[in-house]
Amino acid sequence: MIEFEREEKIAIIRLNRPDVHNAINDDMMLRLEQVIEEINADPHLRCIILTATGEESFCAGGDLRYFATLNTPESCRDMSRRMQKILDQLYLGKKVVLAAINGQALGGGCEMITATHIRVAAEHATFAFRQAPNGIITGWGGGRRLLQQLSGSTALFMLLTGKTFSAKEAKEIGFIHQIVPRHQLFSLTYELANQIAEYNENAVTGFLELARLAPMTPRKTVQEWETDRFVELWFSREFQQILEKFRNDDRKNKDD
Repeated sequence: MIEFEREEKIAIIRLNRPDVHNAINDDMMLRLEQVIEEINADPHLRCIILTATGEESFCAGGDLRYFATLNTPESCRDMSRRMQKILDQLYLGKKVVLAAINGQALGGGCEMITATHIRVAAEHATFAFRQAPNGIITGWGGGRRLLQQLSGSTALFMLLTGKTFSAKEAKEIGFIHQIVPRHQLFSLTYELANQIAEYNENAVTGFLELARLAPMTPRKTVQEWETDRFVELWFSREFQQILEKFRNDDRKNKDD
């Protein structure tokens, strides 16, 4: 139901229940917990690609057969908190998470996308937060993340209307970042992940931390944090080596 593999510095998580549009049930939650724990414990892994099997659906949200068993407030609350924790571990972790969106994302499927940092979609993919038309709100943390990631009015438009957005429309409002041909979706997402994985780890995690601080922290505090981190990395061995190489090249050009 959840496929997991490693390729170099990249972890690949693939939802694999195409017969039910890759909907999430209890077994998938358990496997996601196990996989994410394994990934976070491996310092060699730098990026995560979240994708799914098939070309029809990325994820249709929660499996309604499983949801029908949540017949007490406690069971409903436990499921909500469990998925929020799973997705927060992705979004708030130290590894860059890329979504390779291979088809429609509905309801909780869109919430899962909000837990990724970079979103690449096949040209035929569609997106819809279907919670409001179904008489409910987001239960996996997707509402709060969306309101941090997009302007408040744009996020509310997505949440309140339940409108289905094409990949082009989703890119125009900033919900996804890149549209690619369906047959190149994984290869181009992997290429992007591989590029990021080769960059300085401290610089990459610094940007992830900055992205988390900026929307919810006073401007002055963020400004001081960004300056302090910049200075710290300036005097790191890696950046000093780059400066030294530039100085040597510059001296050589002048001598020539």
